[in-house]
Formats: sequence, structure tokens, C-alpha cells
Amino acid sequence: MSPRKSDEAYIELRRRIMLAELPPNSLLDEKALQLDLDCGRTPLREAILRLTQEGLAVSMGRRGYAVASATPEDLRRCYELRRELECFTAGLAAERRTPEDLASLDAFLERVQAEMDDQAGKVIWELSVDEEFHRLIARAAANQFAQRYLESLFGLSVRSLYVSHVPITFVREEFSTYRALVDAIRMHDVAAARAAMSAHLTVSPVKAIAQEASREKSKVSR
Repeated sequence: MSPRKSDEAYIELRRRIMLAELPPNSLLDEKALQLDLDCGRTPLREAILRLTQEGLAVSMGRRGYAVASATPEDLRRCYELRRELECFTAGLAAERRTPEDLASLDAFLERVQAEMDDQAGKVIWELSVDEEFHRLIARAAANQFAQRYLESLFGLSVRSLYVSHVPITFVREEFSTYRALVDAIRMHDVAAARAAMSAHLTVSPVKAIAQEASREKSKVSR
């Protein structure tokens, strides 16, 4: 079954916003995007509405839609919330995981390890792998609300790194942490699962974003 045009448009627009190719506050030119993405007005509008629900786009009334604003302080708060919710969800996954969840996580690790040499450094692959990993953990937590909010927070927090010019870590650097987290979930070790997720979502990006927020405040106060 081929993907819907609205899904394709959503995926591409989300990618551009996350990587700051479409910068904060920039207007979404719907006519230009229809040509660029080879889709009609209805599927494009459906994609944009999904992005507004995730907080990545906002309605400008009669002017149409724009990429959501992103102050360093907003981005820092987003990343802080994501880190806390991810650690909580990892603990739930350790409590509730099923044999099917473990099979999916093991298959994920095996596939990623096989692809690392050829795909390492390719930004789209790096981001898609990390997002898939977090999605599998959220699924194992068996909490549909966590899954919904984490998907939105992932996009916002990744964008925070690109807008703040903070380099992302690569899958190769995080793979041992992936494995440690899966092992903790396998053993129903809630504390270890939370600790592994905390190690994965290091505080260094938050510190970098906080420094950017301080610089912005200094500019305003001058």
C-alpha cells in the first residue's frame, strides 16, 4: 500500500522544520509547497494541520500558516520536559514490556548494527533511527498518551538542537546506551532503565540551549 500524499508531505515538512531548513516564524507558502512537494492543496493542508497539533506550525489567520517560533528558553523547557517523560516511560517499559516488545527491540538493534557502517553520519538515517528507538520504548510502556506526547516532543527537541546550533550525537556513539536500555527492560529493572534513558538524553544539549538563552537575554537587556 503506497503512502498517502498527505503523509508524504507531513514527513518532508516535519523534516525541514526539525532541521531548521524552514526556520522559526517563516511563512509556509502553500502554493510553492504544492509544487515543491507535488501534492494538492487538501493533502498539504492536512499535513500542515498535523504539524500545528505537534506545535511545529501555527495558524496566522488569513495569512495562512507559519513555522512556530522557537526562543532558546522555549526550546530548553521543551527538552527538559521530554527528558523527564522519556525516563518515566523507560521505567514503564521495564515494568510492562511483552515478549513481542523485546523481539521488536532486538530486531531493531540487530538491523541498526548491520547498517551503521554504511549509514553513519547521514542525518536523516541518524534521526530516523533514534526516533524509531524512542517509539519502540514508548510502545513497550503501553501508554498511548505517552506515545502521543513523546512523538511531538521529539520533533520539538530535535529542532531545538538545530536552531541552537547544537550538534547531534550519532547512533554509533549511542549504540551501547541503546543496548543497555534494552537489557534493563529485558530484566524488568526499572531503575536501570530510567538511568540508561537519562544517560542517553544527556544534559549537555540542555546546557548549550541554556547558554544560548542567556545570550539572548543579554542582547535584550542592552
